[in-house]
Amino acid sequence: MLDTEVLPEASSRVLDVVTPLGDVRFAVRAGGWDVPARPELTWELGSGARLCRWRHESVRLDVLSGATASGTPGVTRETTIFRLLAREDVSEFVVQAELAGAPVEARIWESAFTAEMAGAVVSIGGPSADVLRRCSRAGQHVPPYWSRLLGGDAVERTGGRLTWRLPAVERGDYAELWVTVAWSAAGSDPGRALDIDPARVLRELTQ
Repeated sequence: MLDTEVLPEASSRVLDVVTPLGDVRFAVRAGGWDVPARPELTWELGSGARLCRWRHESVRLDVLSGATASGTPGVTRETTIFRLLAREDVSEFVVQAELAGAPVEARIWESAFTAEMAGAVVSIGGPSADVLRRCSRAGQHVPPYWSRLLGGDAVERTGGRLTWRLPAVERGDYAELWVTVAWSAAGSDPGRALDIDPARVLRELTQ
């Protein structure tokens, strides 16, 4: 993802995104490996973003996270990009994002939801199965064979939790998944800030 030799190392911490309604917590599984909460290595980027890395005998997981301009006044946005590189065949790639304590009446869409409580609104979302299929056919972000493997149930929504259950990644291939969290004062609609171009956000975070 980046030449880490020229980046300053930073202290390791979990990937949680802190919002006015609580932390958004991530969990990742690659094949039979449950990725630890704390990364093995962390670097700081000039943009203020962080690059975190986990290494395993079958995969390398790089995660880039940071804030970019939402384009909407009063809306704060942070995107987390997960990039899995398969050193051996990986049977599945699962990413979960959960807003602890999200109200049960949260508004839910196919691959996003919005939770509102007194004083703040938080939206969380990422690509739908259809978006990932289009990326696969275009040769962007995910393997080309995913276009025939991704079903409509690739994204699960349960209250304040989103889970992407993604297909196998063959040896030597990589797959990227992005999750965006946006928030604002009550009465606003930060959900519009979830519609991102991941390649553009990646460029902004790595400048």
